Amino acid sequence: MQITGKDFGPVYVKAVSGMIVAADRPVSYMQGWPLQRVVALAGRWHWKINLNDDERTQLDEQQQ
Repeated sequence: MQITGKDFGPVYVKAVSGMIVAADRPVSYMQGWPLQRVVALAGRWHWKINLNDDERTQLDEQQQ
């Protein structure tokens, strides 16, 4: 997924089985977080988040 914030350009985050396994430097603290937590944080901070189809599926599975 790609996250863009007010104070940083696009950063990349990789989720596998609903968990963050890799993240670029500005958001590296997210490693080990559930995907749902990252999406919630992005919403609170008004970050733009682009999910691919696989990540959408993972997120849907977490929300059930």
